[in-house]
Order: sequence, then structure tokens, then C-alpha cells
Amino acid sequence: MVMVTAWWGMGYAALIVATIAYGWPGPDRRGLAPRVADVFVAISALLLWSGAVSRAFVGHGWPFVSPADRASAIGLLLLPIYLVWRQIARRAESGLAVAAVALLLLSYGLGHYAQAPLTEPVPPPGVLVESLLNTLGGSLLALAAASSVAGWLPRNSSGLTAKQARSAETGTDGSEKLVRGALLCLALSLAIDTWWLQKVGLGAIDDAQQAGLAVSWVVYFVALRLRSSPQWRGWPWTAMLVAGFVCTLPMLIQVSWLGTPLPL
Repeated sequence: MVMVTAWWGMGYAALIVATIAYGWPGPDRRGLAPRVADVFVAISALLLWSGAVSRAFVGHGWPFVSPADRASAIGLLLLPIYLVWRQIARRAESGLAVAAVALLLLSYGLGHYAQAPLTEPVPPPGVLVESLLNTLGGSLLALAAASSVAGWLPRNSSGLTAKQARSAETGTDGSEKLVRGALLCLALSLAIDTWWLQKVGLGAIDDAQQAGLAVSWVVYFVALRLRSSPQWRGWPWTAMLVAGFVCTLPMLIQVSWLGTPLPL
């Protein structure tokens, strides 16, 4: 238990350093600070994932047993996905927003850290795949919201190139692709839970959560369709991504107050 806490503590500290480095003031946005921040994000991800794996081995089971743990899992997955996406999209200005979102998720997780039980039995393959798809979808939605917000931060607006400024205005900053990937994950998760796991009595999501995820999927899908109109680009798109992630997060982490059946 001490080793698990040490891994998580060091990883959390490294993420704080990365957040400070991303937000370090300076005219050169492609200088040393963003590179140092990327290194600390990688170190943080390695340490935090080591803590999760260590917790699984110590407890001989699945380490994400509570809503707070599942929120931490989204933050844990967000970090390596960002590092990969950072190299593909070449958007260094997103680092501060991404690190801040991951820090908030992990702060919630550590603030409600479960002392016992450390783990629960490893779920059946279908439930495990469904949970992983939910976590991946949540991480992609978080990254989409953070990357879209990053283009509007005051410290970024003056340092953007003409191409990046147009991307922020039109919404072609890669967030649309991230949302499409998240919708695919959520659709697969709902399909697995509704059409397979429920039939064999292994459904991991309650009726209210299923309905909420389905509504979120439809709202995001409609928003993607509406983005062809200029009125839905720029700030409206960013606001929708932030509000959508905040509203979808409780369902993704399966908070207890959503565990009641719908009166149908």
C-alpha cells in the first residue's frame, strides 16, 4: 500500500510540475518550457500507471473500484493519448489545458482514494471491454474539450500562427476527429452492454446511465452535423465540448446517484 501511494504521489507531483511548465510565461512558445513539460507529462504518466498496476497486483484484482477511481482512469489515459496526439497534431499550446484537466480528474480521484477494498475481482471480458471503451471515450472527449479551449486562452491567442488562428475560429483544430473517435467508443460500449451483457445478466451500466450516454451520443452527433454552419464554429463549438464533457463525465464514471432504474 505504501508503494502504491508513493507511485501516485510522485506521479501527481510530476503532473503539477508539467502544468506549471506549460503555463510558464514567456514570448517563445516553442522554447524549452513546453519540451520540459512534455517530459514531465511522460514521467507522470509512467509513475501513475505504475501505481495503478501496483495496486492491481497488491489487491489481486481490478484497481478502479469507485467513481473516483474511474475518474482517475480517464486522467491516466488522457496523458499518453495527449502525448501521441501532440506529435500528430503539433499543437503545443494545448498542453496547459490538457494538464489542468488531468490534474482535476486525478485530484478528485486522490481526494476520494479508496482505502479498502483496494481492488475488486477482474470483470468478465465483455464488461472489461465495455469499461475500457467508456474510459477511452471519456479521455477523447476530455482531450477534445481541452484542445478547443486552448486556442482561446489569452496567452495562446497572441502566439498563434495565422493557420492556427484560423483553426481556432473554424474549429478545424482536430477536436472534431477526437469527438468522432469518442462517439465510436461510446456507441460500441452501449452496443456491448445493451445487446450482449444485459442478455447474460452481466450488464455494468444501469438504465439511467444507458439513457444518459445515449442522449449524450445523440447531442454530440447533432452538434457535429451543425458544425457545417458558421454559427456553430469557434466559441459555440468550444462551449458545447466543455458542457458536453462535464455532463457526460458522471455517467462515464458511474456515480452512485445514477444507479436507479428509470420509471418506465
